[in-house]
Amino acid sequence: MMDLVATSESESSLARSVRACRLFKDLDDREVRDLLPVCSLIRLRQGEHLWRTGDPATSFHHVVRGLVELRRAAGSYDATLMAFFGPTECPAVPVVLGRKSYGADAIVISEDALVLSVQAEPLLERMERDARIAMAINRALLAQMRLLHGKIDVMAAGTVPRRLALFLLNLADRFGDEFEQGETVIPIALNRQQVATYVNARVETVIRALSIWRKAGLVDFRRDSIVLRDADSLRQAAAA
Repeated sequence: MMDLVATSESESSLARSVRACRLFKDLDDREVRDLLPVCSLIRLRQGEHLWRTGDPATSFHHVVRGLVELRRAAGSYDATLMAFFGPTECPAVPVVLGRKSYGADAIVISEDALVLSVQAEPLLERMERDARIAMAINRALLAQMRLLHGKIDVMAAGTVPRRLALFLLNLADRFGDEFEQGETVIPIALNRQQVATYVNARVETVIRALSIWRKAGLVDFRRDSIVLRDADSLRQAAAA
């Protein structure tokens, strides 16, 4: 069951999360405080739903911590993975803007997740008179278009190594931190099975490719992060 963050910590945590949200980055402190009554923080555990298929899309969501995966039921025994969203990203913005119902489940796939929820109607009303909010929501829409195009590029890349290299480079663009020694650290945890699902490949094939790259000093999968030690070589693999 999803939990609202405890009252004792909620006010300061909520204010920090609202200030960090890309939708509100151009607002001043007073404007952020004015938004707090329509915002809340939701803490979820792995496997819990942020929303389910058919729920009305009445709130914007901003992932503060963790990973949220969108899945559309495809039958009795399987599901179609649509996308996943991580820190600083806002899933399903087009659905909220259209005042529609969700067409997929949103499920936490990390150990836990912290999500900022913002009631949609007050924000949609403000968007009509505040160009800063309108532009921020437009940026969120463009980010989701880039995510979709990135997924299409991965699926169309051909061989598994090419799809895998492009997938890792896309992760680096979305979440990566570059360091002086040339490494890019992606601060999210994904296992091989999840990666195989995202690149539409057998897990054995993904494990084999990652093992070769690890021995060559290109990639290192850690418990809480993915390290790209040689992004240029991965780009060559994606373009090969």
